[in-house]
Amino acid sequence: MWGLSELFLFLIVGFTINICLVTSSESYFCGNDRCLNLENLTCTNYLLWTLTETRKSQCFLKCVHENEICQSVFYNDITRKCQGHSSVLNSQDNCLVEEGSNYYHKCTVRRPANCHDIFCSGQATTGIYTIYPDEHSNGVSVRCDMDTDGGGWTVFQRRVDGSVDFFRKWADYKSGFGNANTEYWLGLDNIHTLTAQGNVTLRVDLITPGPPQRSAYASYSSFTVGDENSKYILRVAGYSGDAGDSMTEHSNMLFSTQDKDNDKLSINCAVTFVGAWWYKSCHAVNLNGVYGSKLSGQGINWKLLSGPTVSMTFAEMKLK
Repeated sequence: MWGLSELFLFLIVGFTINICLVTSSESYFCGNDRCLNLENLTCTNYLLWTLTETRKSQCFLKCVHENEICQSVFYNDITRKCQGHSSVLNSQDNCLVEEGSNYYHKCTVRRPANCHDIFCSGQATTGIYTIYPDEHSNGVSVRCDMDTDGGGWTVFQRRVDGSVDFFRKWADYKSGFGNANTEYWLGLDNIHTLTAQGNVTLRVDLITPGPPQRSAYASYSSFTVGDENSKYILRVAGYSGDAGDSMTEHSNMLFSTQDKDNDKLSINCAVTFVGAWWYKSCHAVNLNGVYGSKLSGQGINWKLLSGPTVSMTFAEMKLK
């Protein structure tokens, strides 16, 4: 029997119903995360304690009373077993099948760090959203791709019409520029923060000018960008796709702009090819080049897709 201070909420997301319990302390629990199914499982990650022969309300309230420690629970409706955990789980690691067990986590409002967080919350429409890569920041507008390859992609670079000048200095590439509705660069500091936790995939979608136009993509299962002290060193690996593996040539390279030359040549590749990139000697990819340029190596180039003289009409870099 639920106490008078407790109230059920039913959050309907698409065709998924999340059952939430709100308590008098204004904490509440939700289940059925669209991105992680833990139904009929029990896990040992971050396990704090186990109770037996307890009501669900008691299970939840114990976790609420340990507000700074307990973040989620498993409750078994058959055995009435309750497990408290010190973190919200994000995988099925260290989980075993247990019939009747369901998982609930505190759903207090949390600012999304990336588009995958937004997707998992139930918002599945591609468009412009605010994310908070740094939890202490004021947020940044990004385009979230909720349609491609499972959705939840944070777009950090976009070229579609040449409306934004990408031949910019270090400070602009550090902080970001442009318009999320058209063309933009999210900022190297943000990209570093979004990739710092590891286990991040990079996807690049491209369209050649034609005729005929050709759509292609490149995916990399491992993608990180270092901090400013490392000069935003790039590391990519694990290619798949049909655009050709042009990006691996730039792995372990430092970022260069017109006013900071970090490439391996005596010339400044960023100046020569009118862009900013992880240039080597100089490039196989130049997605921050001049939109529509037909000059060799100065356009939005992807070497193994169309060579150095064909500039993409569309380029979008995204991570998840």
